[in-house]
Amino acid sequence: MQSARLLPLLAALVLRAVPAQSAPLTVPERSGHERTSTQTEVVQFLDALGGLPHAARLSRSIAGRSHEGRDIVVVRAALEDHRAPLRMLVIANIHAGEVEGKEAVQVLLREVAQGMHEDLLRSCELHVVPVYNADGNERVKATNRAEQNGPVAGVGERANGQGLDLNRDFVKSEAPETRALLGLLASVDPHVFMDLHTTNGSFHGYHLTWAPCLAPNMDPGLAAMSRTLLEDVRAGLQTAEPAFRTFDYGNFETRDWDGGGAPDSGGRRGWWTYDHRARYCVNGFGLRNRIGVLSEAYSYADFATRIAATRAFVLAVQGWVVRNRELVLEGIAAADALAADPSRPISFGYATTFAPPEELDVLVGEVDRIPVPGTELVRLAMKDTFSPTRMPVARAFRATRSVELPAAWVVPDPDPQFVAALERHGIRTSRLGAARTVKASAFAVTGKSKPKRPFQGHHELVLKGAWLEIEDLELPAGTLWVDARQPLARLAATLLAPESEDSLSTWNFLEDRTADRYPVLRILAAPTSKN
Repeated sequence: MQSARLLPLLAALVLRAVPAQSAPLTVPERSGHERTSTQTEVVQFLDALGGLPHAARLSRSIAGRSHEGRDIVVVRAALEDHRAPLRMLVIANIHAGEVEGKEAVQVLLREVAQGMHEDLLRSCELHVVPVYNADGNERVKATNRAEQNGPVAGVGERANGQGLDLNRDFVKSEAPETRALLGLLASVDPHVFMDLHTTNGSFHGYHLTWAPCLAPNMDPGLAAMSRTLLEDVRAGLQTAEPAFRTFDYGNFETRDWDGGGAPDSGGRRGWWTYDHRARYCVNGFGLRNRIGVLSEAYSYADFATRIAATRAFVLAVQGWVVRNRELVLEGIAAADALAADPSRPISFGYATTFAPPEELDVLVGEVDRIPVPGTELVRLAMKDTFSPTRMPVARAFRATRSVELPAAWVVPDPDPQFVAALERHGIRTSRLGAARTVKASAFAVTGKSKPKRPFQGHHELVLKGAWLEIEDLELPAGTLWVDARQPLARLAATLLAPESEDSLSTWNFLEDRTADRYPVLRILAAPTSKN
């Protein structure tokens, strides 16, 4: 057992240790951590940073607008007249009830304007979106996430103004917020991406849990590097002052460990991570040959501690990247080169399941149940005791089947919305200027299945079938050509392959053109010429 009772005090001291030069305070700091900030208050805080001595290190732009027309503000933190070799993008408040990321990045930006973190900015400029889900952020109610341990005045809503979960939208990119993010990825091209959340799941003993990209089709070298990064950050935060306990994101569940059966199937209790699919921002980003990191502050730690833990985690990730900048740059360059090299085979994996679990110690925690005066609500508060317990930990996925990438994919007479979705993701496409004969293979559809209930406005489509024998096929002029060996090849395969578990087809983009054959063909050799 171990005590953590001093952490709320330490967290508050970290957040309030601002120089005496009248630095602006965040809304939580001004309210004794009883409130979180509206978007207007975030902008006012950013305006107030202009009076600090190094305010020129911060610049602001608008990435886009929300469904209801609110600005999606981006702040760039960089040294003046200096071009850093690395770039890191951090988004907060994708789920607008999960608010400490929004507050933590404001603290970081203030510190930059005060002259702090110069060593980090010399090698890695920081791009921050404090309020990614601007519409949900304004719908503050005390009943939203009522069990969360503060702020007592309430938080915003999970969904955006369309009612969409923005952390399920990365593939289909229907929300204007997602499209703004994809535009940022294209313009900034960050080497590292962080998505800041709050978890309200199992009762554990960590201040923050995290995950790398969990997509099994991520470049293997970068996947290993991501794991090393997070394990190193975990060790560093454990001995920092103040110290924060962190671990892989997950929840306690009892499952059949033979093949990863359903919860409560009579198996052994263990710690299970979440999902490998590209609809989640961090997973989708990792398929771009970059490093993605999910951050989940613990909902039942007090608000001040969650802010402090998130701030420390962001700085620790940036610090690792700076210390290992040559390794990071070389790894990303190698991943891009491999994806674009037709002489080196790449397999696309599918039929994904959990990788074999690892026997690890997981901190099992407890909470106090605190009635909220004047209501029937109960707030859950992390207790100052926890116990390490040995159990299976499922924190990775593996593909059980695979297919080698073709030379290209083609779509005769493509739907404009489908083409626009590919282009939003940065997939390079072209059109055949004249008819060409190629060796191609079509996917014969033998079965389709969809759930009865919609999810995020869609009935997700699953195809069954097999690739037919290769044949000579004449492609008409105007056929969409997608080279399978480009830097974003892994993402392109995820969006296009009929075997993919989270493709554009999954989200019904191609359904009206999918009868007995899938409309995306595999090209085994390029035509002699194409435009």
